[in-house]
Amino acid sequence: MQPEKYDCVGPSFAVVIGNCASAWDRGAWNDETMKSTRKLISLLAALTLAGCAYFGGEEDGAYSHASAERVFVVGFSDIQQIYIDEPVMHDLVVAGLKGLRKIEPDLDVEYEKANLRLLIGNKTVVTTRVAKAGDAAAWAKAIVRMLDEMREISKPLGAATSEDIYQAVFAGAVRKLDPYTRYASAAKARENRAKRGGFGGIGLIIEAHEDGARIKAVSRGKPGDKAGVVVGDRIVAIGEVALTGYTLRQVVRLLRGPVGTEVALTLRRGEKGEPFVVTLTRARIINNTVFYARRGDVGYIRVSGFNQATSKRVLSAVQRARKDVGKNIRGLIIDMRGNPGGLLDQAVAMADLFLRSGQIISTRGRHPNSLQLFDAKGSDVFEGLPIAVLVDGASASAAEIVASALQDQGRAVIVGTRSFGKGTVQTVLRLPNDGELVLTWARIHAPSGYVLHRLGVLPTVCTSNAEDATSALDTLIGKAADILRRNLSARRAADHQDKSNQESIKALCPWQPREDKDFDLEVAEKLLGKRDLYDKALAYARPEAGS
Repeated sequence: MQPEKYDCVGPSFAVVIGNCASAWDRGAWNDETMKSTRKLISLLAALTLAGCAYFGGEEDGAYSHASAERVFVVGFSDIQQIYIDEPVMHDLVVAGLKGLRKIEPDLDVEYEKANLRLLIGNKTVVTTRVAKAGDAAAWAKAIVRMLDEMREISKPLGAATSEDIYQAVFAGAVRKLDPYTRYASAAKARENRAKRGGFGGIGLIIEAHEDGARIKAVSRGKPGDKAGVVVGDRIVAIGEVALTGYTLRQVVRLLRGPVGTEVALTLRRGEKGEPFVVTLTRARIINNTVFYARRGDVGYIRVSGFNQATSKRVLSAVQRARKDVGKNIRGLIIDMRGNPGGLLDQAVAMADLFLRSGQIISTRGRHPNSLQLFDAKGSDVFEGLPIAVLVDGASASAAEIVASALQDQGRAVIVGTRSFGKGTVQTVLRLPNDGELVLTWARIHAPSGYVLHRLGVLPTVCTSNAEDATSALDTLIGKAADILRRNLSARRAADHQDKSNQESIKALCPWQPREDKDFDLEVAEKLLGKRDLYDKALAYARPEAGS
């Protein structure tokens, strides 16, 4: 199996959402193993997402030399071989050891000529030497050796759990990389997998209650709903476990489990209701990220994030719009404003729904397996009918993939403001303690070749400085249209690493949130009602030949 790939984490990662993600054997780690294990015919491998038992790791238990060595060797080796830019190992290790200041504030770290020194109160207490500057495993083992000695000297470090140590070291190390590379503990990693790919659950949203937990919402058609559970019911026990004193997180962990397994809930209904038991069979639960509404003769689809079900739900929403509005449907609005991204495969699959041919995106990084090309498979579920896509400064990553592909391929008009500019791909690597390292390993290129990172997608119809919908659409007419074409060409030619380029492009269509009526939506609806203007907008935004 292979690690997950996703381009998550835009300005907010709140909605990027398995009980069990892909796991793979770390026992024979070498470059050939990595190439064969992680080879990506596509980044979209079907993940094993149904219930999966927790494996490995001591999760908040007593510190263990052997466990720490396994975790750090795997973690630092992953960074060394996969991170998008080749890291300087001694910089990472020094930063990681400095991260231990969170536990021992008086700690300091010095490095000179392959010698590492740990100091407390300016007094050297531990020294070690690493002979091979680029040997990640040797550096990781040096960290553990030094930790063993420091734990004998420092009471705070001696009392720290394994997870305290992992959090501190990895948090320190990844500060030398980029904002999207990070470490997640075993508990947090399980939550992340559930958000991304779904989990075995019963479709209940709960809140704290003195009895244990109170039902706040019941998902229609899910096991809780089918069993007759209603809002206001209190869960007082799960199986033989009484919930008094349990945290919400602990309750959630008891409710979730492998798909197809049973869980018995003891419930109370009403103030004086007698306890009763319901037995439910867990099903796969995936949070909904797609919402449909009809707006006259236009279909409206809001996409709030990208998890394992997003592209299928978008397809269902398009089919519903065609059936709902009928043959007189004028167009489709896809609203991805505030969408922070999610799974890369779902962004590609969603764009592919509307493209008959051509490239969707390419990804490029240091590792050979990061060099990927994604092309459309040859169908358009909306059969060429007009599409307007709404983006803003909080539309990131996966949302930007869809927007740039549809714009470059002349399939949709992008309306709104410049998007966030989170154009990198992260790979999720599972560690021996069941935690995760999320490593940036590739940059995303739009079909015309420009890098999405830092500068984002420039909309065809910019609404940031427009006074009304008419003035916004006037940018598609006369001399204003020439300016639009020049701006889009400048965006595609811009160097995402050049600060002067960055500032000039960012100034073209800045995000200016409005508190009045939904201006972007109004512009999109008017544009879909003017087919000649819509066609011009598509033509203006297409890349010039050879660009």
